[in-house]
Amino acid sequence: MIDSEGGRAGRSVVAEGLRITGRERRPVFASAALAVAVASVVGGGIVAAGFAASWGLFLEAGRTAERSIAYEESYVAYIDQWDGLVKVAFCVYPLLLLVATALAAWLFTAQAVTVAHARERDAAGAPPGAGPGTLTLRALWRRSRPHLGAAFRVQWLTLVCALVPALAGLLVLAAVAEEWVPGVVWPTYHDPATVPFILVGRVLPVVIWGLGLVLLARFAPATAVRVADRCSATAAMRRSWTLTRAARLRTAGICLLAASVIAVAVVVLKWLGTYVAHGAGLLMLATTEDNVWVTGVLVTITPVAVALVLLPVVLAPVGVVLACLRARLA
Repeated sequence: MIDSEGGRAGRSVVAEGLRITGRERRPVFASAALAVAVASVVGGGIVAAGFAASWGLFLEAGRTAERSIAYEESYVAYIDQWDGLVKVAFCVYPLLLLVATALAAWLFTAQAVTVAHARERDAAGAPPGAGPGTLTLRALWRRSRPHLGAAFRVQWLTLVCALVPALAGLLVLAAVAEEWVPGVVWPTYHDPATVPFILVGRVLPVVIWGLGLVLLARFAPATAVRVADRCSATAAMRRSWTLTRAARLRTAGICLLAASVIAVAVVVLKWLGTYVAHGAGLLMLATTEDNVWVTGVLVTITPVAVALVLLPVVLAPVGVVLACLRARLA
């Protein structure tokens, strides 16, 4: 439980972040709009290229299914096309991950610059909003550009640090499912979960994933540290780890709140994406002569794609709060 002093400090950081977001909404949401545009064009192009590369596989899956149905034979979807689809996915996913990492670096860098600009204006007693000191998108890009390379490395290193416990937790689940852990058996309809399974198959993965969240929280202000201190990526991460050491509960509370906001936003944006998926599915059916196989994949990924493309609108205020957190910790 966060103590009262840490709770008040955390609330003050969030309040300052929201205040700066409101006052400097032009650069904050202009940077988010730029990220949305890049994600739509570049990410959409990568996905479209993946569909184009898989087009023959989808059509063949449809023809195979139609023949099996006509001859009243059983079939498994994509049984002969699965290897090819996996190869395409292994090309598409890393490219999308690179785009996401680059956009996260841009967003968090831009918000750190915005917070520094807002604090400079406050120190000089300048009125917020308009005037010669207003931070335009062009000026924001000019001030952010020297930091983007290091910020990208920060985001990449943070992702690697978080992936290690994430994959470790999945490895534990896989080991339990394959019965590689002595005395731990996956429960079935007739055999309820045992205490060893609950401890190893449920509690242990959650603990490991919790470690990943702790790492994300400790490295969350690293991009803002880079902007403020102009240090290398590794030095920024070490500095972030040092700064958050004395305020673990405050940092964890703010990052948990940010993660909750992002999770709720993803759910809402995915729900909105279902309407886009409906129209896209009808268009794909008309284009492919009712090929439900490629249409089904498109309808499945469209809500997730819409949520990820629009997520920068939520990540931008979160970046402002993280930059404010670094300023308070420093």
